[in-house]
Amino acid sequence: MMSCESNRERIILMIYGEVEESARLDLEAHLATCAACAAVFEDERRTAGILASAPMDGPPEALLQRCRDDLHRALEKNSSRGRVEGARAGALSRRLWWSPAWATALLVAGFAVGRAFPGAGLPSLGHRPEPATEGAATIANVDFHENDPLSDRVSLTYDTLLRTSLSGTASDPRIRRVLVDTVRDNRNAGLRLEALDVLRRHVDDRDVRQALLRAVREDENAGARLKALEALTGRAAGDPEVRGAIVQALLKDPNPGVRVRAIDALKDTRGPETLAVLRRLAEQDPNEYVRQRSAALVSEMLPQGTVR
Repeated sequence: MMSCESNRERIILMIYGEVEESARLDLEAHLATCAACAAVFEDERRTAGILASAPMDGPPEALLQRCRDDLHRALEKNSSRGRVEGARAGALSRRLWWSPAWATALLVAGFAVGRAFPGAGLPSLGHRPEPATEGAATIANVDFHENDPLSDRVSLTYDTLLRTSLSGTASDPRIRRVLVDTVRDNRNAGLRLEALDVLRRHVDDRDVRQALLRAVREDENAGARLKALEALTGRAAGDPEVRGAIVQALLKDPNPGVRVRAIDALKDTRGPETLAVLRRLAEQDPNEYVRQRSAALVSEMLPQGTVR
C-alpha cells in the first residue's frame, strides 16, 4: 500500500489526467478512506479550476519547451537514489516530456502568481532566490549605545535579517532611516525618545519632519510628543502643516505640559487664527498655568494699548 505522501505526489497528476487507469483507481480508493488526502485533493482541484478560468494568453512554445527541459533534468537527477525509483522517474519524465497539460499547468501557475503578486514569481529550477536587500528588510530591536546631543553623534544596533551596526550622525541616510522608522513604528517609548533626540537637528528633511508631526499628533507617550514639539519649534510661522499640528496639540492634547510647550512653539506666529486659539485657552483651559501662559502670549501678540 502506498503511503499518504506518495499518493499526494500523484494527486496533481490525476487532476490533469496524467496517471494510468489502474493508478487512478488506486488513488481514488485511497481518497475515499483518507480525509487528509481528500482535503489536499479538493484544494488542488479548486486551484486548478481557478487557474483554468484565469483570462490570460497561452505561454509561448519556447517557454513550454524550457519548462519541460527543466523538469526533465530535475527528474533525471533524482534517479540516482535507486534503480527502482530511477525507472519510475524515467517513465514519468518521458510522459511529462510529451505532456502539454503538465507543462501548461506549471506555466499557468507561474503567470497567475505573477499577476496576483507583482514582483513575485516561481524561481527557475537549479537557481537560488536572491537574498533580501537591507533596504527592503523590516527594522526591529533598535538599541542605542551612544547618543551625544552636543556632537549629534549616535551609535546604534538593529536587526534586519542579521544584526547590523551603524555609527555616525543622522546626516547619514541609513541612520536617518532607522531613526525615522523607530519614531514611527517602535513600541518602546524609551527608544522613540532617543531617536527624537537625534533627529531634532534634521527637521529640514521631509521624512524627519513627517515623523515628528506624526509623533505630535499620535504618539501615546507625552514625553515623545513634547520632544517632537521642541524639535518643530521655530517652524510654525513658515510651515502651515507644522502650525496646524501645534494648534491641534493646543486644543486636544490631554497633557498640560505638552500644551504649554505648544504655546511656546507659537511665539513667532502672529496670525489671527493663532490668536483666537490662544484667547480661547486663556479663558477656558482647565489648567491654570496653561491659561496664564496663553494670556501672556496674547498680550505679547496684541499691539500695545489694544483693548481685549
